[in-house]
Amino acid sequence: MTSLARCVGDDARFLAEHWGRAPLHLPGIDGGGFGDLLSLDDVDHLVSSTFLRLPALRLVRDGTPLDPATYTRSVRMGGKDLADVADPGRIYERFRTGATIVLQGLQRFWPPLTHFARGLEMELTHAVQVNAYITPPAARALAVHYDTHDVFVLQFGGSKQWSVYEPVLEDPLGSQPWSSNRGEAGDPILSASLAAGDSLYVPRGFLHSALAQKGTSAHLTVGVVATTWSDVVRTAMAGLDDEVDFRRALPVGFAHEPELLAPAVAAHLEQLRAWLAKVDVDAVAARTARRFWSGRTPMLAGQLRQLSLLDHLHDGSRLRRRPGAICRITVDGERLHLLLGDRELHMAADLEPVMRHIVAVDEFDVATLGSFLDPASRLVLTRRLVREGLLEVAERG
Repeated sequence: MTSLARCVGDDARFLAEHWGRAPLHLPGIDGGGFGDLLSLDDVDHLVSSTFLRLPALRLVRDGTPLDPATYTRSVRMGGKDLADVADPGRIYERFRTGATIVLQGLQRFWPPLTHFARGLEMELTHAVQVNAYITPPAARALAVHYDTHDVFVLQFGGSKQWSVYEPVLEDPLGSQPWSSNRGEAGDPILSASLAAGDSLYVPRGFLHSALAQKGTSAHLTVGVVATTWSDVVRTAMAGLDDEVDFRRALPVGFAHEPELLAPAVAAHLEQLRAWLAKVDVDAVAARTARRFWSGRTPMLAGQLRQLSLLDHLHDGSRLRRRPGAICRITVDGERLHLLLGDRELHMAADLEPVMRHIVAVDEFDVATLGSFLDPASRLVLTRRLVREGLLEVAERG
């Protein structure tokens, strides 16, 4: 099952009827209560037995972040003083007295959520971030607010009462964060008590609040940080700095009499419209897509073992594409370019057929590349692709 289907069930119906439009509550969508992604025991392990530092953790009470000095400590390591290290004893005491534990950016350091988030990113082609909220009984972590990203709430422990309201600002950007002067919530359009295994989708800008019920409540918030048309326009405008007319200084004294500047503003906006009419829209679309793909880092769990197998690679070795690995192929004249997330490889263009074959199959034996490359060349290529994290050796049982 895909990451999106785990959140919403029928993904095609969700995208047609709810994505960016309306909230959606799905009780009991995950029979395992999302425990394979994160559990309370996992949270205990992260808080008590790892070396969490700000901002990977924060505490919130009644909608207000607590002073980090009340739950962190200083540690000396490698000759340096670190002042932002989580203090487990103080964290548990703050939790006992009503503070919510928030684990932030879990997709960066908790492997099950790393894979889950990457799967969701591959489906939506928008960036994904994952936080966890562990709230004591009857406590409210955050008051009514909106987020500047879409949210999937996945309840993995206890229960929590959610209320969702119509937006007061439609599709807010990151530069338009929530504040109380944006407006007041009306009547809820959705009220639901989430138990373990339930999901809730809250579109960007929809006001919402949550209150823990009996017992400890634990949920994931899977945030989808959308690329917007505003981002595309900024990409299109990036070449404007190459136009000398737009690099020239405004007239001396313009700020004293701005009304005299208005005709020149109109003239330059007319120039801008003419310039925009000539923008290469295909290039803008390609740069927008590239920005997304190049922001996905390689997933290299197990790479030490993979590197140790390279010298033993042979025609009988079985290889497979790493789950979540990025590979975008483009050809520019005599050069082949492989975008592997945050890195790029450049090869001779005549390697295009073999590379398209490799990314099109799930698994293959090195020898099956014989129709494209001689024995030495196919070993050179596959070793490089294992080193870069696109492929991994599938050891035979």
